[in-house]
Amino acid sequence: KQMIGYNRNEDAFLYANAGDAFPKALQFTAKRASNYYGKLRFASGGTRDGRQSVTQGAIKADPWGAGFASVWSNGSTVGGETPDKLYFATIDASPGSLGFAQEPKRLFPNSPGTEIGGNVAPLSKGRWLVAYTEAPTNLITDYLKIFFDRWGIPESVRLDGGRVAIVNSAGELEGEPVDVAALGAPFPVEINHIVDRGVGLGWIYLDGPGKATAKIVHLRCRRTGS
Repeated sequence: KQMIGYNRNEDAFLYANAGDAFPKALQFTAKRASNYYGKLRFASGGTRDGRQSVTQGAIKADPWGAGFASVWSNGSTVGGETPDKLYFATIDASPGSLGFAQEPKRLFPNSPGTEIGGNVAPLSKGRWLVAYTEAPTNLITDYLKIFFDRWGIPESVRLDGGRVAIVNSAGELEGEPVDVAALGAPFPVEINHIVDRGVGLGWIYLDGPGKATAKIVHLRCRRTGS
């Protein structure tokens, strides 16, 4: 599983790759110009036949600084005993150094179900929008199948599981997650769906299984109250 982000403020790339054995981890590597300048690891699971406990994730640059934010799901590679859980981290990619500004942490530690298909986008300085799909049960039990992007997710989860949440740079939720699926805006689970549309965020999805018609969603976030 691979993900990549680019920070134009530092002309720096950050990419991550989940290994199944060497390393048995999600490894972040930073590169600027012609040199590599650091690696970070989040310990995960894997087997040499290709099973990996990291299913999918995303990296986005901080437009106001030298860093990045990343989300990913991590579960069990043997038998699928542990549902996939969504993790969040911020990374400092200042010149000559690389480190977690916020160590990886679960966003929803009390959730018993599955959290997959995560993506992240900047909202304002120190605030991020996290998007994901949730289900009340453990969905992914074959971690070799997802290597070929055959996740076997029920259509009901695709239609009903889409959520967004606002998170600060410490990985703390601001308010409760919003059920965007109930608003008629589900996510395509296996791909990085959220994009910056200039005056908001958005994504595109097919209008049902086997359909050839795509719909575009436009999302605006604003503060309410004091």
